[in-house]
Amino acid sequence: MKKLISLAVIVVLGTSTLLLNGCARGEDDPWLTFHTRDARISQPWILKKMTGTIVTTTNGNTENIEYEYDGTRIYITHDGVTTSYIYSFTMNCKDNGELFSTESMVNENDGSTYASSSKTSFWFWGDDKQNKTNVNLDLTGLFASYPTYDIPRLAWNDMSLDVDYSDNYTIWNEVTEQYDSFTESVLLQLQFDVDLTAIK
Repeated sequence: MKKLISLAVIVVLGTSTLLLNGCARGEDDPWLTFHTRDARISQPWILKKMTGTIVTTTNGNTENIEYEYDGTRIYITHDGVTTSYIYSFTMNCKDNGELFSTESMVNENDGSTYASSSKTSFWFWGDDKQNKTNVNLDLTGLFASYPTYDIPRLAWNDMSLDVDYSDNYTIWNEVTEQYDSFTESVLLQLQFDVDLTAIK
């Protein structure tokens, strides 16, 4: 009888979890979780992997930037020329909407700091508030220009973020007294792990 009751409790808990989390899941989320997406994202995170391509065309002139990050070094290829740096990026999403992010980029050859920044700002779920499959993050450094991210996977200990968009626009140039035309195409894929060193 006790086994039957235990089995019934497990089934009820499992069903409740699926119902509670069924309205808020990404395509690659864990099949079964006891934490809401709010609870899962509200943790300290460290970037473990990144690939990306940004193509910008201004009045017919194209600039191509590619990123490859392996957890230690970031390789930045700008119009065919590659440079590498020791790199780290962290962010801490608080359950009250506060967001703290840091970035460090160090020259491999002489150990000098190429770039270093930190920012205290905010995060919130995007337009898809029911499913919570995209999020707005006001980040520092390389990601400061990209406020909106899709979240295909959000587990308790790892998360993936994607930026994938294209945009065309024109801006009036007061010097030439003509409109400059711009086209931008961005594809970034980021993978984070929970930053265990930041958990107290």
